[in-house]
Amino acid sequence: MMRNYKSPAKINLFLKIVDKRSDGYHDIQSIFQLIDLHDEISINLRKDRQINLNSNKKKIIKDNLIFTAIKKFLEYTKLKRIGMDIFLNKNIPIGSGLGGGSSNAAIILLAMNKIYNSNLRASQLKTIANSIGSDVTFFLHGKNAWVEGTGNVITPIYLKPAWFILIHGKHKVSTSKIFSRYRINGHSKNFSYDDYLNNNTRNDLEDVVFELYPSIYQSYKNLSKYGKARMSGSGGTVFLPLSSYNEARKVISRLPKTDNPLIVKSLIT
Repeated sequence: MMRNYKSPAKINLFLKIVDKRSDGYHDIQSIFQLIDLHDEISINLRKDRQINLNSNKKKIIKDNLIFTAIKKFLEYTKLKRIGMDIFLNKNIPIGSGLGGGSSNAAIILLAMNKIYNSNLRASQLKTIANSIGSDVTFFLHGKNAWVEGTGNVITPIYLKPAWFILIHGKHKVSTSKIFSRYRINGHSKNFSYDDYLNNNTRNDLEDVVFELYPSIYQSYKNLSKYGKARMSGSGGTVFLPLSSYNEARKVISRLPKTDNPLIVKSLIT
């Protein structure tokens, strides 16, 4: 029997880099908003113990976080490997700041928990997720959230329905590269929820990305003519929040077609 899963993308409504930790990682503040752009994962069990991954994007198969998630799950549970054929239909652009790889890993953990009937508690799955990557825990929860720590401190929040115009950069932006170039001037002041409500937030990594990738900055400027545009994560997707689909259609009709803008809506969780 084929098992099918949706693996959603997120956008960062803001991103504050609070501090650099002694382990090299960064403490952050952010709001993660789930959107209706998603990858599709299909799993078919095999009679042997071989695990195969295929995808419409062949370049991402090697060293994929899906393999990491399966490995970490089996190490934690000490269960015998079940063979499976996995197909990843990739719709979320790679290196776009939308969390596609982390989302895939989280969905695989949830799938493994059901396939193996292991009945791991949420806290146990979170332990595995934290060992894979910073954003995996958020996607494991599957709810819009205020996010702190390295991305592992999740507080679900309600967000009003919204529409977004996304413009994906033409570059695969490396998260580690962007963070390595970002410099914190002392201990950065935390944002409050009131700061978010009053639109007094920003993405601290924008300046680094825009300097490295002028085309992403140009797309940001194109969107900024119609509202307060933002960049998601460490790039290279920029977005503009809007209150209705019709408003989004009007704005998109005025944008350069070479930007390939996309309209998505928020997911209410």
